[in-house]
Amino acid sequence: MAPGQRHGVGHRTIVAWTVALSVVVVFLGAGEGRVAWNALTSATPSCWWPLHARGNGTRAQTGLTSAQAGLIRCYLRALAHHDAAGLRAVAFNDTNRPVRITAKDFRYAADARSGVATATHGPAGEQANAYAVTIVFADHVRETVAMGEVNPAGPDSWRLGIGTLVTMKGPPPGTTG
Repeated sequence: MAPGQRHGVGHRTIVAWTVALSVVVVFLGAGEGRVAWNALTSATPSCWWPLHARGNGTRAQTGLTSAQAGLIRCYLRALAHHDAAGLRAVAFNDTNRPVRITAKDFRYAADARSGVATATHGPAGEQANAYAVTIVFADHVRETVAMGEVNPAGPDSWRLGIGTLVTMKGPPPGTTG
């Protein structure tokens, strides 16, 4: 090593990363912050959990896409493990309000643990980007859950219609009076 050289990451690299991170934080905090945050977080979650997904579909077909099947797998895994945070991660939310998960949302937890479930894409809802998914658990119990796109303009940003949006009281955060 030459005299004056340092070990590890260079000072310029650290400064460059700090500046880049600062720009992202400022952008997220600015007026376009919610749009930017949604773009960063709107990808469909995908997990491993045993599932028979009916069909290898596209949006125009009745089968589940791989992203939709991955979302259902995350739902089943969170349900089986009684994981409220996992359910919130797959819950549809087009607002900044949090989603509340209650005991009602876990009513199929034992069914999710009963074995391999089968999920089938159902007919489209009232909106072109909303669908119903029928899940038949190994113990033959059926559940139908709504599925919609968080960001219809983006590729594969699916979430499920579970949980309840928390009603906010008072002025929105960051405002006065």
